Amino acid sequence: MQPIAGLTPVAYPQGIQLQVTQTMHVPVPGAPTPLVGLGDRATPHNGLTAPKAPGLMQFSDWELDKPGCCVKMGLACRGSTWDDSRSYLYIRDNSSLEINDTNGIKNCFTCCCEVQDNIFVYYFDRDPYAPNCKLGPFPWCCCCYTGIPKLEVVDMGIMCCCMKCDPCCLGKRVVLMPFETLPPPCCCCSNRTTQCDNCFNLCGSPVGNPKIFVWFAPQPKDANRFVKAAQTAMLGGVHGASRSNVGSPPGSAVMER
Repeated sequence: MQPIAGLTPVAYPQGIQLQVTQTMHVPVPGAPTPLVGLGDRATPHNGLTAPKAPGLMQFSDWELDKPGCCVKMGLACRGSTWDDSRSYLYIRDNSSLEINDTNGIKNCFTCCCEVQDNIFVYYFDRDPYAPNCKLGPFPWCCCCYTGIPKLEVVDMGIMCCCMKCDPCCLGKRVVLMPFETLPPPCCCCSNRTTQCDNCFNLCGSPVGNPKIFVWFAPQPKDANRFVKAAQTAMLGGVHGASRSNVGSPPGSAVMER
């Protein structure tokens, strides 16, 4: 039998002659579709803005926490309702956060209008997450201190007569603590609550909570797990490469840039 033109015969030890056809690449369902072009940028990226892989970006997608009574009342005063269909919270592989908070203060009257996106991207080598040198508050403006921001979990309970209670049922919340030690003139004091601050657990915040912090929004459902993954990314590591240590949510995915 004559070999067909364009096909390469392959000889096996048994003497059987097979005809091998050209390989066809069949797209796998669910796999990312290759981009037609990866762009023409030749200018080097500054800092963490460069993607880890050309044309692709890995990220972990975190479930958002449901609103409490206070949040619902605030939305009602603005003529809005809670919407998490477009809200999201990503930790990206180039050590950055991407947030879409559709329930922020900017969104009003969403009960009769379309919900607007409110997107922010924070790179961990820039404010407010990067360590930097800052001036002390007035009148100690001539004094400098180094702030090392970090994401922390705050216990929203209150100590009362050596018992912890949570009247608003807020549980644990993610916050950004700008520094571990207070700025001048209190540069010898910790930014965490001690037993002296809450009268030895008689009244005040639980021990270990930050005293000065910035609220984080939107809130993840699993605050502890999210903070562990975010702290790993803030240290410069790729969270996807250390999932065995910090855990990875089921929503981990790859998106095209």
